[in-house]
Amino acid sequence: MDLAQRPPYDTVDFKALTKNDKEFKAIWQKTSGKLDFQDPEAIQALSKAILKVHFGLQLDVPDDRLCPPIPNRWNYVSWIQGLIDSTSPDYSGKYDSGRQVIGLDIGTGASAIYTMLCVKSRPGWTMCATDIDKKSFESAACNLALNNLMTRTKLLQTTELNPLIPFAALGVSHLDFTICNPPFFTNTSDMQSSLKGEGKGWKPNAICTGAENEMVCPGGDLGFVTTIVNESLVLKEKVQWYSSMLGKMDSAKAVINLLKKHGVTNWAVGVIEVGSSTKRWIVAWSFGDLRPKNSIARIEKMANEYLPFPTSYPIPLPPSVNPQAAKDAINTQLSSLDLTWTWNPETSTGIGEASQNVWSRSYRRAYERKQREGLVDMKEDSERKTELAFRIKVVDLAREATIEWLRGSDQVLWESLCGLIHRHFKKS
Repeated sequence: MDLAQRPPYDTVDFKALTKNDKEFKAIWQKTSGKLDFQDPEAIQALSKAILKVHFGLQLDVPDDRLCPPIPNRWNYVSWIQGLIDSTSPDYSGKYDSGRQVIGLDIGTGASAIYTMLCVKSRPGWTMCATDIDKKSFESAACNLALNNLMTRTKLLQTTELNPLIPFAALGVSHLDFTICNPPFFTNTSDMQSSLKGEGKGWKPNAICTGAENEMVCPGGDLGFVTTIVNESLVLKEKVQWYSSMLGKMDSAKAVINLLKKHGVTNWAVGVIEVGSSTKRWIVAWSFGDLRPKNSIARIEKMANEYLPFPTSYPIPLPPSVNPQAAKDAINTQLSSLDLTWTWNPETSTGIGEASQNVWSRSYRRAYERKQREGLVDMKEDSERKTELAFRIKVVDLAREATIEWLRGSDQVLWESLCGLIHRHFKKS
């Protein structure tokens, strides 16, 4: 399987792993096919087997440091890949093997798992990775060396005096994303009660081998991610997408409220759920204006107030309009406006870029007058800033036209465009 396109995990086929990994097979047979997830040896064997068989990676983690659950970690990486792909500057929305991407793994841990998965699965990606703990840092370096990934990674041991996103120390000017698994707990008693399942109605299905410094920090996950948010308010577009995992939905909601309070309007919410009762959330945010797909940025299980504004608007075609007529109408209408418009008849898809509301009645009248008088300045057109970029696709079988918001910060302008296209078919 092409790792660059590998989907997220739903479940893990343990039996298939036993056919390709002797160490895991021995543990599987010893437990008669019922893995003991409270056994650290079994957890390590499983993580090593998945990495070896599915990703071609080796793992060596000290017994007193966190052994990462690989499906959970991969699903976060896979979500980040989708986020980066869906906000590509060329609007393709697809994986581009030639695109150079650089990420930062904040608190990479003894396994350096996010860093390894990112660079192993995407040849054009490089990573920066930090950790404050000396033992974890040294173990991370060993794992990267073990897998011949050091040349594509900039590893930095930080201190409490460093910012979480240490641009100066890393010697980079821009990052495409940050990825982070923060300490979830506010103190050791909070951690111990959670690991015992107190107040949950169920116990964690797997043992946690993490050291206190990996699991505990002032304010827990919310405190840690609040620091990232505060740093992002200064760094802004130096990072395209800031992101972090969160252990509780309440923490995710609190982060989103904080972003909204500071006027951030471009964010995305992901969820990680791999065949168990344990669920994790991801919040990512951007000060740029490239808009991710709904399928990446919105989880319908969360209340609407915590979700970003929809970036997709489907319009059912009326029975009286056949799909080809709809394509012709859209192409004709948008070609007549003062915007950049490219239509591909083979894919029934068009991409447009507008500098303002060029479809308003007053603007259209002024533009038509300029055309008649030969006053349209092509040089001036090329220098105008794009305030809204969008894609329109007509799907014959679904009898539907879908408008996607690709770029822009003006929600009113986006809604106005959707209204323009929708009204056209309401008249039909």
